[in-house]
Amino acid sequence: MPRMSTAHHHRFSQRAAHHWRCAAAKALALTALMPGLAPAWAASEALWLAPADVEALQQDAKRTAPLLKRCDKELEAIAAPVAVFAPPPHYTSSGVVETEMSKRFASDGSMAWRAALCFAVSGDRRHARHAQALLTAWADTLTSVPSEQGASEINFDLPAYVLAASLVRGVEGWSDAGFRRLLTHIALPLSHSLRKNNHGNWGVLLEASIAAYIGDGDLLAKARARWLKLVDSQIDADGVLTQEICRSDTNDYCGGAHQGVNGLSYTHYTLLPATAAARVFDLQGRSVWQTREGRKLAAAYRQAAAWTLHPERFPFYERNGGRLNGVRNAAYFALLQRQYPNDDGAAVLASGALGMNALEWRLVFD
Repeated sequence: MPRMSTAHHHRFSQRAAHHWRCAAAKALALTALMPGLAPAWAASEALWLAPADVEALQQDAKRTAPLLKRCDKELEAIAAPVAVFAPPPHYTSSGVVETEMSKRFASDGSMAWRAALCFAVSGDRRHARHAQALLTAWADTLTSVPSEQGASEINFDLPAYVLAASLVRGVEGWSDAGFRRLLTHIALPLSHSLRKNNHGNWGVLLEASIAAYIGDGDLLAKARARWLKLVDSQIDADGVLTQEICRSDTNDYCGGAHQGVNGLSYTHYTLLPATAAARVFDLQGRSVWQTREGRKLAAAYRQAAAWTLHPERFPFYERNGGRLNGVRNAAYFALLQRQYPNDDGAAVLASGALGMNALEWRLVFD
Protein backbone atom coordinates (compact mmCIF):
# COMPACT_ATOMS: atom_id res chain seq x y z
CA MET A 1 0.00 0.00 0.00
CA PRO A 2 1.57 3.34 -1.01
CA ARG A 3 2.14 6.08 1.50
CA MET A 4 -0.56 8.71 1.89
CA SER A 5 -0.12 11.90 -0.08
CA THR A 6 -0.06 15.13 1.93
CA ALA A 7 -3.59 15.97 0.84
CA HIS A 8 -4.83 12.46 1.64
CA HIS A 9 -3.19 12.60 5.06
CA HIS A 10 -4.84 15.98 5.72
CA ARG A 11 -8.25 14.58 4.79
CA PHE A 12 -7.57 11.56 7.03
CA SER A 13 -6.72 13.88 9.92
CA GLN A 14 -9.93 15.85 9.38
CA ARG A 15 -11.97 12.63 9.40
CA ALA A 16 -10.19 11.46 12.57
CA ALA A 17 -10.86 14.74 14.32
CA HIS A 18 -14.52 14.54 13.30
CA HIS A 19 -14.69 11.00 14.67
CA TRP A 20 -13.37 12.04 18.07
CA ARG A 21 -15.69 15.08 18.21
CA CYS A 22 -18.64 12.74 17.63
CA ALA A 23 -17.34 10.32 20.24
CA ALA A 24 -16.88 13.13 22.73
CA ALA A 25 -20.45 14.31 22.11
CA LYS A 26 -21.65 10.77 22.79
CA ALA A 27 -19.66 10.66 26.04
CA LEU A 28 -21.17 13.98 27.09
CA ALA A 29 -24.63 12.60 26.45
CA LEU A 30 -23.81 9.59 28.60
CA THR A 31 -22.56 11.72 31.48
CA ALA A 32 -25.75 13.78 31.37
CA LEU A 33 -27.52 10.60 32.44
CA MET A 34 -24.87 9.68 35.00
CA PRO A 35 -24.26 12.58 37.43
CA GLY A 36 -20.69 12.87 38.65
CA LEU A 37 -19.11 11.24 35.62
CA ALA A 38 -17.57 14.28 33.95
CA PRO A 39 -15.41 13.59 30.89
CA ALA A 40 -11.79 14.38 31.72
CA TRP A 41 -10.70 15.72 28.34
CA ALA A 42 -11.82 17.31 25.11
CA ALA A 43 -11.64 15.17 21.98
CA SER A 44 -8.53 17.00 20.81
CA GLU A 45 -6.79 16.16 24.10
CA ALA A 46 -7.17 12.37 23.86
CA LEU A 47 -3.76 10.78 24.35
CA TRP A 48 -4.50 7.17 25.16
CA LEU A 49 -8.23 6.67 25.65
CA ALA A 50 -10.91 7.84 23.27
CA PRO A 51 -14.28 8.71 24.81
CA ALA A 52 -15.68 5.50 23.36
CA ASP A 53 -13.02 3.49 25.23
CA VAL A 54 -14.00 5.09 28.52
CA GLU A 55 -17.68 4.55 27.82
CA ALA A 56 -17.03 0.85 27.22
CA LEU A 57 -15.18 0.58 30.53
CA GLN A 58 -17.93 2.45 32.38
CA GLN A 59 -20.46 -0.05 31.10
CA ASP A 60 -18.45 -3.13 32.11
CA ALA A 61 -18.40 -3.11 35.91
CA LYS A 62 -17.22 -6.71 36.15
CA ARG A 63 -14.04 -5.97 34.19
CA THR A 64 -13.23 -2.73 35.97
CA ALA A 65 -14.00 -3.88 39.54
CA PRO A 66 -10.47 -5.21 40.29
CA LEU A 67 -8.87 -1.98 39.08
CA LEU A 68 -11.22 0.18 41.14
CA LYS A 69 -10.57 -1.98 44.20
CA ARG A 70 -6.83 -1.53 43.75
CA CYS A 71 -7.20 2.23 43.32
CA ASP A 72 -9.25 2.43 46.51
CA LYS A 73 -6.48 0.64 48.41
CA GLU A 74 -3.86 2.99 46.98
CA LEU A 75 -5.67 6.24 47.86
CA GLU A 76 -3.51 6.88 50.93
CA ALA A 77 -0.22 6.19 49.14
CA ILE A 78 2.01 9.22 48.67
CA ALA A 79 4.76 9.90 46.15
CA ALA A 80 8.46 9.65 46.96
CA PRO A 81 9.97 12.35 44.74
CA VAL A 82 13.61 13.42 44.80
CA ALA A 83 15.17 16.72 43.77
CA VAL A 84 18.16 15.12 42.06
CA PHE A 85 17.31 11.96 40.14
CA ALA A 86 20.65 10.22 39.60
CA PRO A 87 20.36 6.42 39.72
CA PRO A 88 23.52 4.44 38.85
CA PRO A 89 23.85 2.33 35.67
CA HIS A 90 21.26 -0.45 35.50
CA TYR A 91 23.71 -3.00 34.12
CA THR A 92 27.19 -3.79 35.44
CA SER A 93 29.72 -6.42 34.42
CA SER A 94 28.10 -8.86 36.83
CA GLY A 95 24.41 -8.15 36.38
CA VAL A 96 21.67 -5.70 37.30
CA VAL A 97 21.58 -2.88 39.86
CA GLU A 98 18.17 -1.77 41.14
CA THR A 99 17.63 1.27 43.36
CA GLU A 100 14.66 2.33 45.47
CA MET A 101 14.76 5.71 43.72
CA SER A 102 14.21 4.11 40.32
CA LYS A 103 11.53 1.76 41.59
CA ARG A 104 9.54 4.60 43.13
CA PHE A 105 9.75 6.81 40.06
CA ALA A 106 8.33 3.98 37.95
CA SER A 107 5.74 2.89 40.51
CA ASP A 108 4.53 6.43 41.24
CA GLY A 109 3.90 6.95 37.53
CA SER A 110 2.02 3.66 37.22
CA MET A 111 -0.03 4.48 40.31
CA ALA A 112 -0.87 7.94 38.95
CA TRP A 113 -2.05 6.34 35.72
CA ARG A 114 -4.23 3.84 37.56
CA ALA A 115 -5.74 6.59 39.69
CA ALA A 116 -6.48 8.71 36.63
CA LEU A 117 -8.00 5.72 34.85
CA CYS A 118 -10.14 4.93 37.88
CA PHE A 119 -11.38 8.52 37.85
CA ALA A 120 -12.26 8.27 34.17
CA VAL A 121 -14.13 5.02 34.78
CA SER A 122 -15.91 5.88 38.03
CA GLY A 123 -16.09 9.67 38.19
CA ASP A 124 -14.80 9.42 41.77
CA ARG A 125 -12.85 12.63 42.23
CA ARG A 126 -10.79 11.13 45.05
CA HIS A 127 -8.90 9.24 42.37
CA ALA A 128 -8.40 12.39 40.29
CA ARG A 129 -7.01 14.17 43.35
CA HIS A 130 -4.72 11.24 44.10
CA ALA A 131 -3.34 11.23 40.55
CA GLN A 132 -2.85 14.99 40.69
CA ALA A 133 -1.04 14.76 44.03
CA LEU A 134 1.40 12.19 42.65
CA LEU A 135 2.05 14.28 39.54
CA THR A 136 2.45 17.51 41.48
CA ALA A 137 4.84 15.95 43.98
CA TRP A 138 7.34 15.03 41.28
CA ALA A 139 6.77 18.22 39.28
CA ASP A 140 7.39 20.44 42.32
CA THR A 141 10.39 18.49 43.63
CA LEU A 142 12.48 17.25 40.71
CA THR A 143 15.08 19.79 39.62
CA SER A 144 17.81 17.85 37.81
CA VAL A 145 18.63 14.51 36.22
CA PRO A 146 22.43 14.38 36.02
CA SER A 147 23.00 10.65 35.45
CA GLU A 148 22.71 8.74 32.20
CA GLN A 149 20.53 6.11 33.86
CA GLY A 150 18.28 8.85 35.20
CA ALA A 151 17.81 10.19 31.69
CA SER A 152 16.97 6.69 30.49
CA GLU A 153 14.34 6.25 33.17
CA ILE A 154 12.77 9.60 32.33
CA ASN A 155 12.31 8.22 28.82
CA PHE A 156 11.01 4.87 30.06
CA ASP A 157 8.67 5.99 32.82
CA LEU A 158 7.55 9.60 32.37
CA PRO A 159 5.03 8.82 29.57
CA ALA A 160 2.79 7.15 32.18
CA TYR A 161 2.73 10.43 34.10
CA VAL A 162 1.71 12.29 30.96
CA LEU A 163 -1.09 9.86 30.18
CA ALA A 164 -2.33 10.22 33.75
CA ALA A 165 -2.28 14.00 33.54
CA SER A 166 -4.28 13.91 30.32
CA LEU A 167 -7.24 12.39 32.21
CA VAL A 168 -7.22 14.70 35.21
CA ARG A 169 -6.18 18.07 33.81
CA GLY A 170 -8.39 20.85 35.08
CA VAL A 171 -10.39 18.61 37.42
CA GLU A 172 -11.27 20.57 40.57
CA GLY A 173 -9.18 23.45 39.29
CA TRP A 174 -5.88 21.57 39.27
CA SER A 175 -3.16 23.70 37.72
CA ASP A 176 -0.73 21.71 35.59
CA ALA A 177 1.73 24.61 35.19
CA GLY A 178 4.39 22.90 37.28
CA PHE A 179 3.85 19.61 35.50
CA ARG A 180 4.21 21.32 32.12
CA ARG A 181 7.51 22.79 33.27
CA LEU A 182 8.68 19.30 34.19
CA LEU A 183 7.81 18.11 30.70
CA THR A 184 9.31 20.95 28.70
CA HIS A 185 12.27 22.05 30.82
CA ILE A 186 13.50 18.76 32.26
CA ALA A 187 12.11 15.82 30.30
CA LEU A 188 12.24 16.94 26.66
CA PRO A 189 15.94 17.84 26.69
CA LEU A 190 16.62 14.29 27.92
CA SER A 191 14.79 12.56 25.06
CA HIS A 192 16.59 9.56 23.56
CA SER A 193 14.61 9.65 20.33
CA LEU A 194 17.74 9.95 18.18
CA ARG A 195 19.18 6.70 19.47
CA LYS A 196 18.96 3.64 17.25
CA ASN A 197 17.86 0.91 19.66
CA ASN A 198 14.94 0.61 22.10
CA HIS A 199 15.95 3.89 23.75
CA GLY A 200 14.98 5.66 20.54
CA ASN A 201 11.49 4.19 20.65
CA TRP A 202 11.03 5.26 24.26
CA GLY A 203 12.25 8.73 23.34
CA VAL A 204 9.70 8.93 20.54
CA LEU A 205 6.94 7.92 22.95
CA LEU A 206 8.13 10.56 25.41
CA GLU A 207 8.08 13.25 22.71
CA ALA A 208 4.76 12.13 21.23
CA SER A 209 2.97 12.06 24.57
CA ILE A 210 4.36 15.44 25.61
CA ALA A 211 3.54 16.96 22.22
CA ALA A 212 -0.03 15.70 22.38
CA TYR A 213 -0.42 16.91 25.96
CA ILE A 214 0.86 20.44 25.39
CA GLY A 215 -0.63 20.74 21.89
CA ASP A 216 2.67 21.11 20.02
CA GLY A 217 1.91 20.01 16.46
CA ASP A 218 5.48 20.52 15.23
CA LEU A 219 6.91 18.30 17.97
CA LEU A 220 4.26 15.69 17.24
CA ALA A 221 5.15 15.70 13.53
CA LYS A 222 8.84 15.38 14.41
CA ALA A 223 8.14 12.43 16.70
CA ARG A 224 6.02 10.75 14.03
CA ALA A 225 8.74 11.16 11.41
CA ARG A 226 11.29 9.67 13.79
CA TRP A 227 8.92 6.77 14.56
CA LEU A 228 8.73 5.93 10.86
CA LYS A 229 12.50 6.06 10.44
CA LEU A 230 13.22 4.01 13.55
CA VAL A 231 10.74 1.25 12.77
CA ASP A 232 12.02 1.04 9.21
CA SER A 233 15.63 0.71 10.34
CA GLN A 234 15.10 -1.61 13.32
CA ILE A 235 12.93 -4.35 11.83
CA ASP A 236 14.32 -6.61 9.12
CA ALA A 237 12.41 -8.35 6.34
CA ASP A 238 11.54 -11.26 8.64
CA GLY A 239 10.16 -9.06 11.41
CA VAL A 240 13.25 -9.46 13.61
CA LEU A 241 14.68 -6.64 15.71
CA THR A 242 18.31 -7.49 15.09
CA GLN A 243 19.71 -4.97 17.61
CA GLU A 244 17.65 -6.46 20.43
CA ILE A 245 17.59 -10.25 20.04
CA CYS A 246 21.23 -10.58 21.11
CA ARG A 247 20.78 -8.74 24.44
CA SER A 248 22.52 -10.22 27.47
CA ASP A 249 22.00 -9.54 31.18
CA THR A 250 25.21 -7.54 31.78
CA ASN A 251 26.87 -4.43 30.36
CA ASP A 252 28.35 -6.64 27.66
CA TYR A 253 25.06 -5.82 26.00
CA CYS A 254 25.21 -8.17 23.02
CA GLY A 255 27.83 -10.63 24.17
CA GLY A 256 29.15 -12.62 27.07
CA ALA A 257 28.16 -15.96 28.48
CA HIS A 258 24.46 -15.11 28.46
CA GLN A 259 24.20 -13.56 25.02
CA GLY A 260 20.55 -13.46 23.95
CA VAL A 261 19.07 -14.35 27.34
CA ASN A 262 17.27 -10.99 27.34
CA GLY A 263 16.72 -10.93 23.59
CA LEU A 264 13.02 -11.69 23.62
CA SER A 265 12.51 -9.41 26.62
CA TYR A 266 14.12 -6.53 24.74
CA THR A 267 12.14 -7.32 21.63
CA HIS A 268 9.06 -6.69 23.77
CA TYR A 269 10.72 -3.66 25.37
CA THR A 270 11.14 -2.10 21.93
CA LEU A 271 7.79 -3.00 20.44
CA LEU A 272 5.89 -1.75 23.50
CA PRO A 273 6.86 1.94 23.13
CA ALA A 274 6.55 1.70 19.36
CA THR A 275 3.00 0.44 19.83
CA ALA A 276 2.18 3.03 22.47
CA ALA A 277 3.44 5.89 20.31
CA ALA A 278 1.41 4.60 17.38
CA ARG A 279 -1.66 4.79 19.60
CA VAL A 280 -0.88 8.41 20.50
CA PHE A 281 -0.43 9.33 16.83
CA ASP A 282 -3.70 7.61 15.97
CA LEU A 283 -5.72 9.55 18.52
CA GLN A 284 -4.13 12.76 17.28
CA GLY A 285 -5.30 12.05 13.72
CA ARG A 286 -1.84 11.07 12.44
CA SER A 287 -2.11 7.30 12.25
CA VAL A 288 0.90 5.17 11.30
CA TRP A 289 -0.78 1.76 11.51
CA GLN A 290 -1.24 1.26 7.75
CA THR A 291 1.92 2.95 6.52
CA ARG A 292 4.72 0.90 4.99
CA GLU A 293 6.52 1.13 8.33
CA GLY A 294 3.32 0.10 10.09
CA ARG A 295 3.35 -3.09 8.06
CA LYS A 296 6.89 -3.73 9.32
CA LEU A 297 5.55 -3.32 12.86
CA ALA A 298 2.90 -5.91 11.99
CA ALA A 299 5.63 -8.30 10.83
CA ALA A 300 7.55 -7.74 14.06
CA TYR A 301 4.39 -8.48 16.03
CA ARG A 302 3.87 -11.75 14.16
CA GLN A 303 7.46 -12.79 14.89
CA ALA A 304 7.33 -11.73 18.54
CA ALA A 305 4.03 -13.54 19.00
CA ALA A 306 5.43 -16.73 17.49
CA TRP A 307 8.46 -16.62 19.79
CA THR A 308 6.34 -15.83 22.84
CA LEU A 309 4.09 -18.79 22.11
CA HIS A 310 7.06 -21.03 21.24
CA PRO A 311 10.16 -19.64 23.02
CA GLU A 312 12.10 -22.76 22.08
CA ARG A 313 12.20 -21.33 18.54
CA PHE A 314 13.99 -18.16 19.65
CA PRO A 315 17.52 -18.06 18.16
CA PHE A 316 19.30 -17.90 21.56
CA TYR A 317 17.13 -20.43 23.38
CA GLU A 318 19.52 -23.37 23.21
CA ARG A 319 22.60 -21.22 23.87
CA ASN A 320 21.07 -20.31 27.24
CA GLY A 321 20.05 -23.81 28.18
CA GLY A 322 16.37 -23.16 27.59
CA ARG A 323 16.31 -20.09 29.84
CA LEU A 324 15.08 -16.76 28.49
CA ASN A 325 14.02 -13.72 30.51
CA GLY A 326 10.83 -11.74 29.99
CA VAL A 327 9.23 -14.17 27.55
CA ARG A 328 5.69 -13.12 28.52
CA ASN A 329 6.25 -9.37 28.89
CA ALA A 330 3.67 -8.93 26.18
CA ALA A 331 0.54 -7.24 27.54
CA TYR A 332 0.88 -4.70 24.72
CA PHE A 333 -0.19 -7.49 22.33
CA ALA A 334 -3.76 -6.55 23.27
CA LEU A 335 -3.54 -3.40 21.16
CA LEU A 336 -1.48 -4.91 18.34
CA GLN A 337 -4.01 -7.72 18.02
CA ARG A 338 -6.67 -5.11 17.32
CA GLN A 339 -4.61 -3.66 14.50
CA TYR A 340 -2.83 -6.72 13.10
CA PRO A 341 -4.73 -9.86 14.16
CA ASN A 342 -2.86 -13.16 13.94
CA ASP A 343 -3.36 -16.62 15.41
CA ASP A 344 -0.20 -16.74 17.52
CA GLY A 345 -0.98 -13.38 19.08
CA ALA A 346 -4.50 -14.49 19.89
CA ALA A 347 -3.17 -17.68 21.48
CA VAL A 348 -0.71 -15.74 23.65
CA LEU A 349 -3.44 -13.38 24.82
CA ALA A 350 -5.71 -16.30 25.62
CA SER A 351 -3.05 -18.20 27.53
CA GLY A 352 -3.09 -16.18 30.74
CA ALA A 353 -1.41 -13.28 32.48
CA LEU A 354 1.14 -11.22 30.60
CA GLY A 355 3.83 -8.96 32.00
CA MET A 356 4.53 -5.24 31.48
CA ASN A 357 0.86 -4.39 31.93
CA ALA A 358 1.37 -1.19 33.93
CA LEU A 359 -0.71 0.77 31.40
CA GLU A 360 -3.57 -1.71 31.82
CA TRP A 361 -3.31 -2.83 28.19
CA ARG A 362 -5.41 -5.94 28.84
CA LEU A 363 -8.26 -4.06 30.52
CA VAL A 364 -8.45 -1.30 27.92
CA PHE A 365 -7.80 -3.13 24.64
CA ASP A 366 -8.70 -6.82 25.04
